[in-house]
Amino acid sequence: MMEAVEVPAACSPQPPKDWAVSGEATTRKNLITSIYLRHEELEQHNLKLQAKYRQLEEREVLWDEHMTKDAEFLLVGYGISSRVARATVDEARRRGMKIGLLRPITLFPFPMRRLSELAAKAKAALVVELSYGQLLEDVRLAVNGRIPVRLLGRAGGMIPTEEEVMAAIKKMENECVGNQA
Repeated sequence: MMEAVEVPAACSPQPPKDWAVSGEATTRKNLITSIYLRHEELEQHNLKLQAKYRQLEEREVLWDEHMTKDAEFLLVGYGISSRVARATVDEARRRGMKIGLLRPITLFPFPMRRLSELAAKAKAALVVELSYGQLLEDVRLAVNGRIPVRLLGRAGGMIPTEEEVMAAIKKMENECVGNQA
């Protein structure tokens, strides 16, 4: 994030954590330094990890929604870009546009199921991110080609403005109308 943060000095020494790796020889047991060399062991380990990932997807997916109930167009963004997207949704709603926002809180696991449900009611989605497509790929996977997905990406510390997001929404909206004609 690009906001001031004050980190208070520790009031008292923190107790050691048995799971931490601190660089001392006594915590070396927590440092993973090898792989499974037998194929059967490696496969079992991978199956165990896959089960763990499925549990995470069931229990640990977090997201926030804003004005998605009747949204025809979705914005998807996290971090600072989601704040700009949220302000844009509020302005778009004041103008009578049915825009909503899905803000992933966890990126892994990603809220695929919820985004898929929202895509079933939407005409298109716009990804607003401070990069050039990492989140875009997750959104495309979630909507599975059912709706167009566009990107408004900025990088190098540049944050998209509400006006830029609104212009991208209008362009996306015009594309959708043009495709229906």
